[in-house]
Amino acid sequence: MSINNDTKASLRSELNVLDFNHKNCSYCNQPFIEELWCKKCDPYNIIEGWTSENPDIDKFIKDSMYLRKYEIWLEWVPFDRFTNIERVGEGGFSKVYSATWIDGKASYKYEYGNWIKSDSKPIKVALKKLIGSHKMSIEYLNELKIHWNVHLEENFFLRFYGMTKDPVTNEFIMIIEFASEGSLRSILLSEFNKISWDDKIRILGHLILGLNNLHKLGYFHKNLHSRNVLVHYNYDKCYNTYISDFGLNGPGNKSKNQIYGILPYIAPEVLKGKPYMLSSDIYSYGIIMAELSFGKLPFCDRKYDLKLALDICNGLRPEFGNGTPEFYKKLACRCMNSNQKQRPKADELKKILLFWYHSINGKMFGYKGIPMKKDHPIFVQYLFKSVRKSYNYCSFLDKNGHVDFIVY
Repeated sequence: MSINNDTKASLRSELNVLDFNHKNCSYCNQPFIEELWCKKCDPYNIIEGWTSENPDIDKFIKDSMYLRKYEIWLEWVPFDRFTNIERVGEGGFSKVYSATWIDGKASYKYEYGNWIKSDSKPIKVALKKLIGSHKMSIEYLNELKIHWNVHLEENFFLRFYGMTKDPVTNEFIMIIEFASEGSLRSILLSEFNKISWDDKIRILGHLILGLNNLHKLGYFHKNLHSRNVLVHYNYDKCYNTYISDFGLNGPGNKSKNQIYGILPYIAPEVLKGKPYMLSSDIYSYGIIMAELSFGKLPFCDRKYDLKLALDICNGLRPEFGNGTPEFYKKLACRCMNSNQKQRPKADELKKILLFWYHSINGKMFGYKGIPMKKDHPIFVQYLFKSVRKSYNYCSFLDKNGHVDFIVY
């Protein structure tokens, strides 16, 4: 029996669908960019039949489908696909809810002539409603794109699944991986006495890895504080921390001259009206180091007012816990230096934190700096293992923010 060319082509197409190792699309015969993902045809079959009712948001989501790899794209999800919605937090520019996403993250396959969404289980997600986003400005959209670009390029950030919209207010909502333990601030509030120095160094290590990745991509956070650091327990019941809210620093119509954030974490040069720089994030990191040592919010006994802002500009810095290793305090103070040019860069901090982490765990590698006297890994390990937790040590820098030490 002879088989005509059309029949052969049809059989070849059917076989291609079943052949996971086949490198060409069954429709256009172009190479896959990933297994079973055709950049030309597959997104087209997925993206039609919906709209956010905002052409810019539609294009943003569709571009993520056309331009990226298999299973790494944003999804538009109707709001009625979420249940068990509970409010868990609120910031200056967003309201955060936990919810069950009934359908879970989409995955598609071609079966018997149709594109079918693969079975997926409901998952718990965070819904971040962007206040004022019903009037989606170019600035707000650009900040969403920054969030997506960082999510694509680097780890140490929670997954960004897609977008939905509040049917009442028409404000847009980001669908994000849920952090099981909440924010670092909530962990310090409820579990500080259980957090070992091993945990603290791991938390700071994860945090600086994320911040360093952000800086390498040319972005700064602008609003880094302990409520924007989210916490997961991993399979070993260790803390994994993730930076959140980078790029989302206010409504699209915000004034460029207005300062946003929580006062103690804002670098003094920003308080004085200078532009935000990468080094301003490093200042905020130093404040978090002090907070991890002390367990309480910086300047928790004072009003966050103009008087405190002036004192910060004149060199006042937060407290450390008693028994905190001296080199830990020195590194934090380097980060909080009033002279932003004297602050370490994120890459240097990454090397130091990795060195401390490996030292605590008895691994003598991961650090390429030149250790100073008493900076041997065994000594570092001993100090972190032996320090006590307490809350009554107060540290100040001089008026000019000068420091006389180096920690590598």
